[in-house]
Amino acid sequence: MAQRISGAYRMITVPTIYKALMFSLGADRAIARYVKDVLQPTPGIKILDVGCGPANILAYLPLVDYTGIDLNEKHIAFARELYGDRGRFIVGNAADNLKQDEGAFDLINVSALLHHLADDEAVSLFRSLKRLLRKNGKIVTFDNVWLPKQRFAVRLINKLDSGTNIRTPEGYLGLLNGLEFNIQTRIFDDLLRVPYDHFIMIARKA
Repeated sequence: MAQRISGAYRMITVPTIYKALMFSLGADRAIARYVKDVLQPTPGIKILDVGCGPANILAYLPLVDYTGIDLNEKHIAFARELYGDRGRFIVGNAADNLKQDEGAFDLINVSALLHHLADDEAVSLFRSLKRLLRKNGKIVTFDNVWLPKQRFAVRLINKLDSGTNIRTPEGYLGLLNGLEFNIQTRIFDDLLRVPYDHFIMIARKA
């Protein structure tokens, strides 16, 4: 993992602190828009949420077959307590702990995770996720990004992020090289209450 976890950064591993911080920045509005405009889930589909944290997104989804997976045991315990039987919550790594689910998912959400992974980790993850995806399914990623002539405040926030592998759009796209996805991209610069740029990839399995 390419991330800072010591000192003040350790606080975001605590579910209540993480959730309070994100929603103070406007995450409620951001998640609602992301679900409506990008994920576009329909009732009944099977969704895998990779790096789900405390499963904040679940409150914004219709009735779906939801599986969330995260390495943080505290986040998963929090999600289980809050959402109960609305989903399946797994402590683990999607590349190693979901081998039985080959071709099982219509939609895989990878939100705010890639900038915490080294290139080889991210490439390995995508290879594993492609196997888990149904034909015509899609993987959607969502991360902060480096852009040309970026606002100073955004660059400063990027430098303070706990993830140390924020990439350019080309850097994120390079992680999918050779996997034969049909890829669309979007950039949002107004999802949060603070200056922030988000880069989205929508990778569809042919």
